[in-house]
Amino acid sequence: MSIAVTKTVHIPPEWLKEISSPHPEGYFGVFVVECNTAYCFNTGPELMQVYGGMIASDTWNKYFQRFSKDNGRTWSEPIVMYQPTPTAGGSIRWNEGCLFLDEEKNRLCHFVNYALFPKKVLTDDVLKTTRMLEQISVDGGKTFKKRQLIQRGHDETNWAEGVVYGQNRIYVSFSAPLKLKNGNILLPVTRSPNPAGYTGYASVYHMPEDAGCMIGQWNGGHIDWDLSAMLTLAPSVAAHGLCEPALAEMADGSILMIMRGSNYKLAGVSGHKWQSLSRDGGWTWSPPIPWTYHTGEPFFSPASGSRLIRNSGNGKLYWIGNITPVNPTGGVPRCPIQIAEVDEQKKLLIKDTVAVIDTLQPGDGPETQLSNFRVYEDRFTHEFVLYLARIGERGGKDRTSPSYQYWIRINGTT
Repeated sequence: MSIAVTKTVHIPPEWLKEISSPHPEGYFGVFVVECNTAYCFNTGPELMQVYGGMIASDTWNKYFQRFSKDNGRTWSEPIVMYQPTPTAGGSIRWNEGCLFLDEEKNRLCHFVNYALFPKKVLTDDVLKTTRMLEQISVDGGKTFKKRQLIQRGHDETNWAEGVVYGQNRIYVSFSAPLKLKNGNILLPVTRSPNPAGYTGYASVYHMPEDAGCMIGQWNGGHIDWDLSAMLTLAPSVAAHGLCEPALAEMADGSILMIMRGSNYKLAGVSGHKWQSLSRDGGWTWSPPIPWTYHTGEPFFSPASGSRLIRNSGNGKLYWIGNITPVNPTGGVPRCPIQIAEVDEQKKLLIKDTVAVIDTLQPGDGPETQLSNFRVYEDRFTHEFVLYLARIGERGGKDRTSPSYQYWIRINGTT
């Protein structure tokens, strides 16, 4: 597959005027991540963008919002959309979200985690105090109607099946909502376990997680939510279970789910992505198996997020993520970042279409991560527009990085 890639600095970290928090291993620096971008309406060139700076591991401070009236060529001055709220026991912080335009309803949705951080940085307690916020706009993101996202038949405390505030969480991470042909909305989610049921783990973040999706149906101006069956793997197979699912509706109506797994501290275990299929609209899923090339050959992939995205110019489905030349160790390395076409009959990756979007450049730190990205399709040119923080490019312990913008043109999409 032939692609053309153009790269520029999109948002320098200096614009955020943030100060990094200390990391126990000595890392420092602010990197601009989660540059979520979506069209405001089902027609026209107006875009909304939400972004923030990570000031420590999985810890955001302020979130900014801005608009473009000319399809991303110029942007309005950013305004603070959210900043941490001091409260008893710490501060309430947003910590990752996703934008989604329901083109049929012409409504712009923002789903975001919010949690009590007892300290300024991420601690185990954050897993227990995370909820999700549903924000819906009918005016292109100028205003939002907000409410806690709660599964149907549950309440603010026991807000989803198997989830109790103060014990564990469901959350979005690397999520890209998907609207099915039947009108349902699938929101990819990960569920963390209740630590009370696990012993022998150094941290709750090493416990096996479940992957699946919330299934939503419009009910007037809000969405009613249910929870799909959830998938996990034994710790001997995937160190932390499964997380960060990516979804796509296939030509035959089935749903493909690609999940992140990890081989961290598992001797002799390969690091790769995991796949599952649903043939009932996302309610139930087949047992997870390693995702391979369409030839049946395996490929290595680290513990990192990925994305399935269809191109409206040629109708083909693509996967964006990390394929490594050697077996990774957990989440290392996260380089290069590639794009490849999905074989929709076999539900596998077409080997000879793999193309590199970015890789290590001269002067990059050896542990540079090319994994924290967001992507959307330009509705006029059919290019994929990808935003990526090149974490670690400065080398050493400095994690400072702008958000880079990549225009990815695939031959045959215009």
